[in-house]
Amino acid sequence: MEAHSELELHITVVVGAQDEASARKACEGLVRRIDGRVITAADCSDEEPGCWALTMSRGTGETGWHVAALSRVVRNFLRELGPEYARHRVACAPPTAWSVVDDPELVGELVPAGERLLIETWSEEAERAPLPNNPQ
Repeated sequence: MEAHSELELHITVVVGAQDEASARKACEGLVRRIDGRVITAADCSDEEPGCWALTMSRGTGETGWHVAALSRVVRNFLRELGPEYARHRVACAPPTAWSVVDDPELVGELVPAGERLLIETWSEEAERAPLPNNPQ
């Protein structure tokens, strides 16, 4: 049986910023706090002027693709951020799990001018796994 790869966590912050440089600067503290790395920065000002979405990534130490592993990764991250975050619901539909924190006051404590967080993980193994009674 093939070994599962480590699940990766993606955290997207929607932040009020004038440009990519100021969005990155606003998120520096969170990137350090979670020991992550920025993978994309996107201008979403067509939806709302002065809006940027910055996505960061980090490993989780978890492997697998079942509901428990996927949900646990997102839930543990929310707990890591603090008790106010841990109360947010986690949704799971393999091969992915996610949570949205749509509370500008709470997110603003993590990221100046932060508005929303999307925390998600997914597994490539789930897409490659054979369906029951369906040999590859």
